Amino acid sequence: MNFIKRNIGTWMLLLLVLPVVSGCSASKTTVSQTGNVVQETSEPSLTAGEQETLNKETDAVSSASISLPASVTFDENGIATVEHSYGTTVVPENPQRIVSIKLEDLLLALDVDFVAGRSFDGFYLESEMKEKGIATIAVDESANTVNYEEVLSYKPDLILIRNSFDQTVYDELSKIAPTVAFDLKDSVSSTLAIGAILGMEDQAKERIRQYEDLLAKAGEELQSAVGGETIAMLRIMKNEIRIYPYSKSDMSSFIYQELGMSPDPLTVESDTADNLAISMEKLPELKADHIILIAGYGSISQEDIEAAKARYEEIKADPLWQNVPAVKSGNIYEVDSRKWLNHGLICTEMKAQELVDLLTGK
Repeated sequence: MNFIKRNIGTWMLLLLVLPVVSGCSASKTTVSQTGNVVQETSEPSLTAGEQETLNKETDAVSSASISLPASVTFDENGIATVEHSYGTTVVPENPQRIVSIKLEDLLLALDVDFVAGRSFDGFYLESEMKEKGIATIAVDESANTVNYEEVLSYKPDLILIRNSFDQTVYDELSKIAPTVAFDLKDSVSSTLAIGAILGMEDQAKERIRQYEDLLAKAGEELQSAVGGETIAMLRIMKNEIRIYPYSKSDMSSFIYQELGMSPDPLTVESDTADNLAISMEKLPELKADHIILIAGYGSISQEDIEAAKARYEEIKADPLWQNVPAVKSGNIYEVDSRKWLNHGLICTEMKAQELVDLLTGK
């Protein structure tokens, strides 16, 4: 999604208005193929001050195009209230001890100081969190619960949590400190909302612009290198093979929506499928020029990940797999499940850059 592109008309209007107020111009002559002068026009020659004005007004258009989500409101004293999946929370002013549970990507993207967050071995943010001295909160992934005593030990004055838990988890955390839930899958809106309630709205808007610029650049590189070639994303688990859809999963949709890659027909079909599982017999129908392959899970035990990798080794020996066109051409790219099965700004940026590196041979 690129909010700035949606306002290109407004931006162009600025470019048209500024030359009118500019007193300087340079002549330009248009010449036909026969050598005759057919048109004389003038182009604006901006002074340094006018160029600075243009830059500021362009930035203003960009900022205005990135809007604060309606879920966040402020009273006359500047106190923020957030409506979210579990209820409504009044955010304390200037919180000093923030605890994050599954929103670490967005907080680190904004360079927010927080005392503790969820992490685990192999997590793509593990090293950065350790470097910043951020303590670790364990989450029971199978039961989808949190250790409340551990959270309490960090004496939080604000808890930020992903809206993927049961209501009871939110209710218990709210007894410890004001708790606000955000949708990690909607990373852009959630980043803007978090920035707003923490007094970092301008920083959040700038960070979104950086994110969109990075994806736009990655898309351009991919189009230049492999534009028109098709791509699919497969995941191998212990007992199942999944194909990720064209638009219904944010873990794969950015490949097509933001980066502009062409989907394999099976990825389009999976948009309306009851589930993402496909049989071995259907694999030869996968005609994609390139396949991103994930063997594993996002955050559960290493044992399960190893089981998925073992299953992949079995599949590679199967003639049905060997007849897949991308397998024959060597265009299978195995990637880290603990990065590719997560969500967030940093996560998507890392995946986009890795995709560029893989498909351009860097």
